[in-house]
Amino acid sequence: MLVKLGAALATLTTSIHALVGHFDTLLPLLSSDLTPPVLGAFHACWHMITVTLAYSAWQFWRGGQIARQLAALWIVFAVIFVGVGLWQFGMAGLWILPQWLFLGGSGALVLAGSRLRSPKALSLRLRSSAGP
Repeated sequence: MLVKLGAALATLTTSIHALVGHFDTLLPLLSSDLTPPVLGAFHACWHMITVTLAYSAWQFWRGGQIARQLAALWIVFAVIFVGVGLWQFGMAGLWILPQWLFLGGSGALVLAGSRLRSPKALSLRLRSSAGP
């Protein structure tokens, strides 16, 4: 259940990034007066992030080891957003860059749900419910 909730949140996150972020972030960036190499690198990174988010969401729905590894990566991404937000804007950065909520929430839900469903956790639950 937690994994599916995390996958749903990841799908929403990917959709927001691709649809809202396109207009809110990417288009203003592309219309800025950055140098062509910097502009091109940012544009390519935007699409790399989109692919990473979409692939992660798909793997979250599938579950398994790759989903757990990507969930941990999403938590690292969340920590990066917190750090950048605080560094650049102080406490207001947590509001200005709310991506940490979606990334950290998705990653935490998938990791927590995966741990509950892992064979080791299931084995421990079966042993403890078997009694003496």
